[in-house]
Amino acid sequence: MRRQITLLVAVSASMFLHTKAWSQGALEQYIRQGLDSNLVLKQRSIQLEKALLTLNTAKSNFLPSVNFNASYTTAEGGRYSELPVGDMLNPVYSTLNQMTGTNAFPQIQNQQINFLPNNFYDTYIRTSVPLLNMDIYANKRIQQQKVELSNLDMQVYARELVKNIKVAYYNVIMASKSVSVYETNQKVLVQNVELNEALIKQGKGLKVNLLKAQTELMKMNTSISTAKNQLKNAQAYFNFLINRPLDTEIILEEASTANPQLEEKSEREEIQLINQSIEVQESVLKMNKNYWVPKINAFLDLGSQGTNWEVSRKSAYYMFGVSASIPIYNGSRNQQQIKQTKYEVENARLQLDQVSQQLELQRTQALRNVVNAQENWETAKVQLEASKEYFALVSGANREGLTSQLEFIDASNQVTNAELFVLIQYQNYLSSLAELERAAATYPLKFNQ
Repeated sequence: MRRQITLLVAVSASMFLHTKAWSQGALEQYIRQGLDSNLVLKQRSIQLEKALLTLNTAKSNFLPSVNFNASYTTAEGGRYSELPVGDMLNPVYSTLNQMTGTNAFPQIQNQQINFLPNNFYDTYIRTSVPLLNMDIYANKRIQQQKVELSNLDMQVYARELVKNIKVAYYNVIMASKSVSVYETNQKVLVQNVELNEALIKQGKGLKVNLLKAQTELMKMNTSISTAKNQLKNAQAYFNFLINRPLDTEIILEEASTANPQLEEKSEREEIQLINQSIEVQESVLKMNKNYWVPKINAFLDLGSQGTNWEVSRKSAYYMFGVSASIPIYNGSRNQQQIKQTKYEVENARLQLDQVSQQLELQRTQALRNVVNAQENWETAKVQLEASKEYFALVSGANREGLTSQLEFIDASNQVTNAELFVLIQYQNYLSSLAELERAAATYPLKFNQ
């Protein structure tokens, strides 16, 4: 493939040495502007930023979390427990009072203890940290891979945008030159009308020839109007691609050479995108297989609790704990997830093979299209030269009144059609180069990510 592309460049260079081509200077500026301001590309850039934020969130899961918690409850009634402290202690207290001859030991009542807290507060700062959680490690790895996915997706669209900008620019060139071709032919038809009017005044012309010449001139005016409308549409679409006002003027420059960059890239972003998707699925598969690994977390509470808003050294407390979660049985759901993820990986690998073949086919077809478009362009230029020679002969004879009006108009139309055909083939050639550059993914992308 690389040899074919090198050969194509060598063949193309010989043609560019003796023909005019449109400069890449203005076009490169427009491409840079499009890469910086295209609305869809900006949306892809936002998606990339979101993926980076998600990755940062995944990394933060390794760090401890600190939270302040506070609660206040008060209640009456509900469940309670009888505590017969009076029944148990009053006989003892009575005996003690008799022995001492005093009332130092008063009688007490049985107690009723409610289970619901009354005027109770609890405030604490909890610090928790994961000690062992394989899902956190897997999630971090997956989010890193998704960042790369977003970046590759952005590059894929950027390459497509570059191709579309180039093709749209070439369409503007062709539309602009088409207007010039029609206007040049219009001048010829105006001269033909004036010639027929002069011949009629001299008594050498026919009214029917004048009417025919005027009809052809009106047809040409219609073609010019259509061509100008096509030019405006082409300009509007080009400005749309680079996110400018649709009626903004477009700079078209000429140069002696063109420099298409056709060095083949080792691996296209589409292939890297699918490979990255496979890695994501494999990371998910690994995470699912680690379902049996325990999840262990630790926490430390520092706080104060009590009733009636009492705050003292006695109300302060700390509490440390470690928790573990070990899966035992969940209806084989984990095994089903593992099988499902394996199918996803297998499907992605099949997609990789299919896309690889499609991209290889695209490169081959793009190369053949360039060669074919170049040959058609060369043939069209030969046809144009022949049409010009034929028109020169017919035009000279027409001034002498030696040819029919129909023959003159036919010769004029042949030149116009040949010039338009050259423009079309040249536009097809430039567009095929843009398609080949896209298929080889060789354009050096430079845009703000």
